[in-house]
Order: sequence, then structure tokens, then C-alpha cells
Amino acid sequence: MALYLVSYDINEKDAFEYDALWAKLKELGAVRILYSEWAIVTASAGQASSLYGAIAPTTQKKDRLLVQEITDDARWDQLLIADDKFQGLLASARG
Repeated sequence: MALYLVSYDINEKDAFEYDALWAKLKELGAVRILYSEWAIVTASAGQASSLYGAIAPTTQKKDRLLVQEITDDARWDQLLIADDKFQGLLASARG
């Protein structure tokens, strides 16, 4: 298993244009952890390019997008999900 972070910058005034982005993230099983940050558990490591390829078409040229693997060496404060839920996601991360 592996855990990935999807992070993006979009223009908030255009937020209504991003339903496809959020639908794709939910389809991939992502969980929103901060306003512009989602976490995705995958079956194996080495999936950043694949995830990026699935998500990027739902963004616009002016947007920024980052997909990266998260290791189990993470610390956080005040996520949008409960600490125990994030800890459950983190259990899928590699050491």
C-alpha cells in the first residue's frame, strides 16, 4: 500500500468550474484533508505519475497541481478530517 498527497492551487473565483476535479478525486477514493489537499491510498507505490495523469485533465492551464507519496513520517494539526481517520490513512504509507 502507499499514500499519496494531491495538492492544487486554483483561483477561488473560478471554483464553480472544478466539479470535475472534485468528482475525479472522489472517484479515486481521495479524502479531503485540507482545503486544497487530498490524500489517496493506492494498492502499491510508484503511482504518482498515474494519479497525476488521471487528475490533470480536470484542471486548467492556470492551475498548479502536485501529486507525491507521503511516508509514515508525518505530523499534522487541525486537518479537515479527524486525527484517527488520518492516522488510519497513514497506516497505508510506507516507512
